[in-house]
Amino acid sequence: MRLHRLTITGVGPFRGTETIDFDRFAASGRFLLTGPTGSGKTTIIDAIVFALYGQVADSDGSSKQRIRSTLVDPAVRSTVDLVFSTSAGVYRVLRTPEYMRPKQRGSGTTKQNATVKLWRMSAPAGTTVDEPITRVDEAGKEIRRIVGLDREQFTQTVILPQGKFARFLRATSDQRHELLRDVFGTGIFDAMQEELRARRRDVERQTEAARQALRTRADVLAPLLPAPDSPTPTTVVSEPE
Repeated sequence: MRLHRLTITGVGPFRGTETIDFDRFAASGRFLLTGPTGSGKTTIIDAIVFALYGQVADSDGSSKQRIRSTLVDPAVRSTVDLVFSTSAGVYRVLRTPEYMRPKQRGSGTTKQNATVKLWRMSAPAGTTVDEPITRVDEAGKEIRRIVGLDREQFTQTVILPQGKFARFLRATSDQRHELLRDVFGTGIFDAMQEELRARRRDVERQTEAARQALRTRADVLAPLLPAPDSPTPTTVVSEPE
């Protein structure tokens, strides 16, 4: 998977619109977010994960409400716009979080539901090639298919939030095996191993059956063979006088 461009508006500590062009760092393919506490590092990670999965990076005790900036006017929408690509193609996803906004009529506030739009793109800077998926559940399912990872796997491999790298190191052998199998698509090798085990068991069964057949034949023929210590009988033929 490759990130191309992230644009956020009214997200976390960012009141206005900010854009990160990841293609500027395409030569290395790796990105390190550094900066003092409160500079927005976690917000950037949250924005990427939210764009893909509709959730923030760390679901333990976290809330999607932190996506919505407290610095923006209540009537201003918060948006996360991400362009990314995988072996399945180039895609753009635009999400808005759920938040409370002023009512259009009367006083008070009302809930603004979360929204999503998922497009397939001709190129990272190209145009859309089809109509967007706008249902939250359908977009989520399609993105998991495109990326090949769920949120938990994504935040352990592609995006590593602060303090979460140790989670992978502390995982059990089975958990790491399952994660790496999903990430690198090694399930085919597991299937090959199981197929080879099945063939080995089949050969072992055939070999044992052949041995049993030989033992049975030996038992049948044993009475017909002379004893090892008995003299070999001879036949004397006399010539006619």
